[in-house]
Order: sequence, then C-alpha cells, then structure tokens
Amino acid sequence: MNRFFKSTTFKVLLAAAVLLVCATVLATLVAGGTSPVTKVFGVLTSPLESAASYISSKFDSFTGGFISSKSYRDRVSQLEQQVADYQKQLVDYEKMKKQIEAYEEFLDVREKNPDYTWVYSTVIGRDSADMFGSFTINKGSADGIEVNDAVIYSEYLVGVVTEVSPTSSVVRSVFDPSVNVAAYEIRTGELGYISSTAEDALSGGCRLSGLDRATAVSKGGIVCTSGTGGIFPEDLIIGTVTSVEQSTTDLSAYAVIEPAVDSKDIHDCFVITDFGEK
Repeated sequence: MNRFFKSTTFKVLLAAAVLLVCATVLATLVAGGTSPVTKVFGVLTSPLESAASYISSKFDSFTGGFISSKSYRDRVSQLEQQVADYQKQLVDYEKMKKQIEAYEEFLDVREKNPDYTWVYSTVIGRDSADMFGSFTINKGSADGIEVNDAVIYSEYLVGVVTEVSPTSSVVRSVFDPSVNVAAYEIRTGELGYISSTAEDALSGGCRLSGLDRATAVSKGGIVCTSGTGGIFPEDLIIGTVTSVEQSTTDLSAYAVIEPAVDSKDIHDCFVITDFGEK
C-alpha cells in the first residue's frame, strides 16, 4: 500500500484531483460575476466595514443625547423663571397681607379719630448702634411727612419723625431721651412725662417720671399720651406700669413702663401728618 502512495501513478492522480478542484472553484467564482481578487478584498475589508458601522451608530446616539441635554437645559431655564415669578408673587402677597393687617389694626383708631390724616409706611432700615430703637421708613416729604409727626402702630405710640428727606424719614423711638412725650396714667389721671436711661433701654422699658412721691399709680396701670404740646395726639397708648419706684435724685416718684409695642419689632407703621389739636 505504501508503494502505491509513493508511486508515480498516485502522484499523477493527486495532481489531477487538485487541478479539478481549483477549476471548479474558479468556475464558481466566474459564474457569480465576482473576481477572486474582489472576493479576497471583500473578506479583508468586511471587519473594517463593521467597525465603521458601529462607530457611526454610536455617533448618532451621542448626537441624539446632545440634543436631548439641550432640551433639558431649556426646560430647566423655563422652570427657574417660573419659580422666580412665583417667588415675586409670594413677596407681593406677603407685603399686601402685612399692609392689610396694619390697616385692620389702624381701622379702630381711625373710626375713633376721623380727624387724623395719616400715611402708611414700612421700615426699611434700623440703626443697630441705637439702643433705643430708631429706624428709617420708606416715606418722606413727598408724601406729606414732616419733622415731629407722630408714628403709631394700631393705637400705640411708636415714636416721632426727627429727620425727613423726599423719599424717607428717620423715626426716634418714644423711649429715646431726646423725645419729649407728655403722658398720664388713665386710672388716676396723674400727669408726668416719658423718660429713659441706658439701663431702661437694656431692660426694654422706660419711665413715667414726675409723679408725686405719694402717687396712687400702681402696677397694671395704662399710660397714654396726654396731648399736651400738640405734637402727639391724645390717648395713644404707650405701655403698662410694671412697678412704682421712688426717685433717688429728688422727692418725686416714677413708674416703670413696659412698652405696648417695641419699635425694634415692627415692620410697618402709620405716620399721623395732621390731627385736630395739632
């Protein structure tokens, strides 16, 4: 058998078979209309075509994502603008709410005193160095406000205007030593005047000074403006007596007063520009 595979006859038959197979393959390729070179080139470039197709699809996906991100940014900008508009509306609402509350507080005073001419204002600044609680309001001479106009919150005296510009005014607290307020205690009718010291300011109060040493004023009494001098209207409430003390400098007594309204806490007020006895 080995002799056969080594023989010339076997070699001739093998060569003939190889030629027959090659001829068959070549005939198939020619019949398909594609040359062998083209087929080989196609096999070699097929992986490159697949890679290019993959990259192209990924690029399309990236472009689509980029457009989507821009849309999201535009939407976020729209929402931020809406939030800003809602915040502004909320601020306007809160301002209007406070103004309505202030008018409601003042309504009873206005009904009892129809001769009052007044201007509504809001606090726009405070002097942190002033222990007596002065502040600045957003109305001035252009609104008819003048120096020495009384400033109130509801039926309570807050202070007096001491400086005026066209669009703003400075208000000194009723407890400031530079402000002179004639007052009386409503139960006894005893007259006095409002005074204050640094110690009083630190404790948040003031004094009804000038009382008789044997005064009948007692704890719980209500102190109001007397109207003397024509700067402050009569019967504006200043505060409540917490104790009565004897003066150490003369033979008088004074009543310690807790303010009805702390000027450091208010955010809006009314300026009385005119009243009957002014």
